[in-house]
Amino acid sequence: MDILLPYRTEPRLLFQVLEYAKGKGIERAALEARLGGGETLRETLNALEQLGLISRDDGAEIRLTEAGRRLAYATSDDERRLELARAILQYPPYGVVLERALAEGLSVVDAPWVERVWQVDMRLGQPRNRVEEARTFFFRLADEAGLGLFRRGVRGQPSRLVLAPELAARVQALRAEEAAQPDEASAAEFAPASPVYPQAQRWTLPGEAGISLTVTVDMSLWELEKIEAFLRLIGLLPGERRSA
Repeated sequence: MDILLPYRTEPRLLFQVLEYAKGKGIERAALEARLGGGETLRETLNALEQLGLISRDDGAEIRLTEAGRRLAYATSDDERRLELARAILQYPPYGVVLERALAEGLSVVDAPWVERVWQVDMRLGQPRNRVEEARTFFFRLADEAGLGLFRRGVRGQPSRLVLAPELAARVQALRAEEAAQPDEASAAEFAPASPVYPQAQRWTLPGEAGISLTVTVDMSLWELEKIEAFLRLIGLLPGERRSA
């Protein structure tokens, strides 16, 4: 599945579709009768599919995936936030942003920073208007999952996500679950083409004591100079620059 950043929808619509698709699923025509057709429904279904919450048979019948069932049948707000957070972290454009923010010791990520990660570092190649609206949707969804607080841009300040103080611990716990029960389909689809370098490190968020966190860094798009600087930073290279 190609990455097409979700936009022009909202979390409320995602949950409505999940509710309607419980059981044996639902035909798209039935969804259009309940929610209306057009771009909003199309983008809502795209968001759910990108997040791995639904599957579609030739675009006509919508069924819940296992992740979608866990979210749709959540019995409490805490369980719903947990399952939504899990879906967010398993979607590379969202998971990479959150883990990169932790790796850089950020407490806030703003819209331009997220765009740089998506378009420059990950090279997603998304249209500019989609990226601009996709950032806001991502912030709102992360807020819904309890991963941070969405702050809409005002008076020259860009929209931003204030990361939850416990984000590092939540990411670590969810990644540990993934390692114990890997999703083979997702792993095959998004496997990096070049080596990644895991390094255990400790990150401290505002108001928190040190948190142990294992971070996996994808250096496939980095220049040699940046790789060497990073390896020196984490102590895998001596302080003096090595010649190529």
